[in-house]
Amino acid sequence: MTGTTKTALVLCVMLLGTAIEARADCQYLRGSIAETRIPSNDSLGRLLGNVTGVLNGASTVFITSLNPVTSYDVFLTNAGDVLTATGHPTRTPIPGEPGEFNTHVDLTIIGGSGKYTEASGTMTFDGTSHTTAVPPGADLVYRGSVCGPNIKAGSN
Repeated sequence: MTGTTKTALVLCVMLLGTAIEARADCQYLRGSIAETRIPSNDSLGRLLGNVTGVLNGASTVFITSLNPVTSYDVFLTNAGDVLTATGHPTRTPIPGEPGEFNTHVDLTIIGGSGKYTEASGTMTFDGTSHTTAVPPGADLVYRGSVCGPNIKAGSN
């Protein structure tokens, strides 16, 4: 092999290694959230949540607009990673249950920090909101997937 061929071969191997390292893996998200409305200066209120499952830790969410209804959701895992998302929540009254609503939220993951730096993906929440409870809150199940350069497939 000539020196030029060896140099070209080394560069190809290095570029291939960089491309493999830069690929994003994906992780399935699943768990539950118990949210409670908390006092805040957010004009439309704020919820604080206890999160189980893959995103085990805490969450906070606030409504960013009413027409259409949108939310900003932040998850802080026990490992210190932050996942952020924007959502489109809907609530449907449960017949015969005053103050109880079926809740569904479609979320788009927009990034975060730590493991979730440059993350993308989607999630859904489904559950029940309790608006007349003291304090008001919601019990939700979340599912989805997140992809990013710091995510290892199959890890939590």
